[in-house]
Amino acid sequence: MNLKKIILFVLAVTISTLVFATTDITVWFSWEGQKEFQSLVNDFNASQSNYHVNFVYVPDMTQKLQISLSAGTALPDVALVRNDVIGMLVSAKKITPVGSVDALQAFTKSFELNGKIYAYPYYADLQVIYLNKKIYSGQIPAYNWTLSDLEQIASKIKENGHVGIALNSFSSYFFNSFYAGFNGGVVPLKDGIPIVDNSGTMKAFEFYNQIFKVDKIAVSYNKSALIESFKTGKAGMLFQGSFLIPDFLSSKLDFVVLPYPNLDDGSPLPPTFDAKGFVVFKDSAAVKAFIDYVTSAKNEEYFCEPTYKLPANIDAMHALENSNDSFKVLDISAQKGLVLPTTTIFNDAYSNAITTALQLYLSGQMSLKEVLSKAQEYINSQAK
Repeated sequence: MNLKKIILFVLAVTISTLVFATTDITVWFSWEGQKEFQSLVNDFNASQSNYHVNFVYVPDMTQKLQISLSAGTALPDVALVRNDVIGMLVSAKKITPVGSVDALQAFTKSFELNGKIYAYPYYADLQVIYLNKKIYSGQIPAYNWTLSDLEQIASKIKENGHVGIALNSFSSYFFNSFYAGFNGGVVPLKDGIPIVDNSGTMKAFEFYNQIFKVDKIAVSYNKSALIESFKTGKAGMLFQGSFLIPDFLSSKLDFVVLPYPNLDDGSPLPPTFDAKGFVVFKDSAAVKAFIDYVTSAKNEEYFCEPTYKLPANIDAMHALENSNDSFKVLDISAQKGLVLPTTTIFNDAYSNAITTALQLYLSGQMSLKEVLSKAQEYINSQAK
């Protein structure tokens, strides 16, 4: 073979390799639904030969991202994240806006910062209340129940020798609903800074003091103990995320899922809209094809039905919303869901301040007026 033919042959092989080469992308995934998501990845890989997804399960996504950013180690092409890391990733200049997204406003607002959307919404968990029917045999409240109804049921459960309400008293994750509820249904902000030294937040703190310290119908536990107290029949009601529904069903517990109650004046106690979505670190045709695949109506329905997630895809949401009572509660909860700010000042300074303030107040170490004043001073100092 002469030199010209050799060159032509090498060129042909090279072009052929480039044309038929498979593009690999890496996707980090966390939280529930690992089995279902792995199945979708396998189906995507098998459905075409142009792209191949390398699936990596990450037990703690936020921590993994923080470590990767601080150490300067490689990031994936795509990661499923909770909306509270958007501020951190934007500040690090690792993600860019994704453009317009067809989803409920709660989903788009969850991943919005400075008027731009930074993730493709996938699903949401919502805070709900679990009621143990083996412990409480009274009438199940209607979905439009109130805080007074909650307190009355908790008191009856306590009278029968059980914990009325299991709730982490120091967690901002749970307190946020009361913070917003007693402040007109929204997180009060001034120039982007959370306001805690006000009458609404005082009322939220006073409600906590009433149920934990005065009436003693609520008991504080950490996350694992919260769940265990409900599963073992120690607690009659549990404030937690809807992600626990499959676990409780598989444990064959006799329970019902209720939306958060309204305040006694009829205004909502908004549950946190805990949205998860895909952020893109390395954009490509492969990434776009994969995200389009997993967020299609059929595939979101496949993922969300057994995991009891609220799908971001509107067609999938309509297909599931009336499939059972739990999805009805998710739908009701989403309509009044609380979308939390994605800023670092909220997720870091506010969260730290409110946790410390609750500890100091409920332990009797500081007056209510003093702890909220100190909390506001700290938040303001971190905003400078």
